[in-house]
Amino acid sequence: MKNTAYPSKYASPKGIFNVGKTRFKWYDLAGNLSEISSQDIKNAQLAIENAGENFQEINDLGFVIMHRCGENYLLLVCTWRSENELWESVYYDGSGTFEIWDRNKTHLPTYCVWEMGIVYYESRAWKKYLGTERRENDQELYLQDFFEGEV
Repeated sequence: MKNTAYPSKYASPKGIFNVGKTRFKWYDLAGNLSEISSQDIKNAQLAIENAGENFQEINDLGFVIMHRCGENYLLLVCTWRSENELWESVYYDGSGTFEIWDRNKTHLPTYCVWEMGIVYYESRAWKKYLGTERRENDQELYLQDFFEGEV
């Protein structure tokens, strides 16, 4: 069996991305963050704004991971629905546009080792939020609590 060395990647928070009533924390994730272009981010945001999940009308909080994977992207769009559950839509870009990744299978990949660093941090931040009275100020505190660094 051939072993593959996995170098570190870096997560960088990019602020809040609003889509109608849904508010996302935005993360870029890459071995070299400069490989994520502003045009690729615009294309990803447009895909989320026009998503079939209709984030425009749902009052949700969550986060997005724009993961540069070689020459392509995985775009992980996550919301905290039902309070304690993380819901996810996955898009990929291999052709210049972000498309939903049809994962209609029994056993699916979820998060890779790099993405899990962000997901773990977000899980802890959300659990902290669930322990509050969940007022608007508590939401703002959650939305300003970002991970940044090596994963």
